[in-house]
Amino acid sequence: MRRIAKILTWIGIAAWFVVILGFVSAESEEVLCNRIEVVISDTLESRFITESNIRNMFQSAGLELQGYPISEINIRELEAMLEEHDHIREAEVNTDITGRMEVQIEQRVPLVRIMPRGSRGYYLDTEGHTMPLSDQFTPHIMLLSGYLSDRASEEGKLQEIHSFCSHVSEHPLWSDQIVQIYRNSKGEFELIPRVGAHQILFGSMDGWEKKLRNLEMLYEQGLPLYGWNTYGVINLKYTNQVICTKR
Repeated sequence: MRRIAKILTWIGIAAWFVVILGFVSAESEEVLCNRIEVVISDTLESRFITESNIRNMFQSAGLELQGYPISEINIRELEAMLEEHDHIREAEVNTDITGRMEVQIEQRVPLVRIMPRGSRGYYLDTEGHTMPLSDQFTPHIMLLSGYLSDRASEEGKLQEIHSFCSHVSEHPLWSDQIVQIYRNSKGEFELIPRVGAHQILFGSMDGWEKKLRNLEMLYEQGLPLYGWNTYGVINLKYTNQVICTKR
């Protein structure tokens, strides 16, 4: 009898859950979207996207979400639409049974601004993707300028530039010291430092890791001894040597 009683109890509990779930499901289908909350990450560092931008995107797409049944809103389509924006890395949309919709936005993070001669240029982000400039926000990041082709022509070289700039931005010395990269008419790179009135001839990007290590040794052991303004040119074109020319 006890066994039968336990079985009947569990059947009753299961039936209760089915009824409750059915009630919640039916109730949620009747819930209308009554408010939209937009949460944007990293707003202290990047302001490419604002809450009004997100709401304008919904309006431009003809999406009158507030007052619409939550159950009939296609969350995945909303996320896909938002992620088509050039400055949005990822979008996540969630709803609850109170009628609240939360839109979480993760912005793309620019690594370097690439500015060919005669052009405003574009950004290369931390993941190696290109992204356009913004009229509402300009980040303070490294600049690569000079004799550069258009975005499509530089596609094969962007991976190399991305690797170099990622290393520089994460390095405790170079992230503060190297503020600009210039590419001359010969296709050779020059580094423009924040401290020190010297020109750094870098040459090609071949062996850039070794070249930066050589420069770091010069900064740590040579310039403090001989003076930061002693040399006018520091030549790193040749991987295994550093040639310094006095003023």
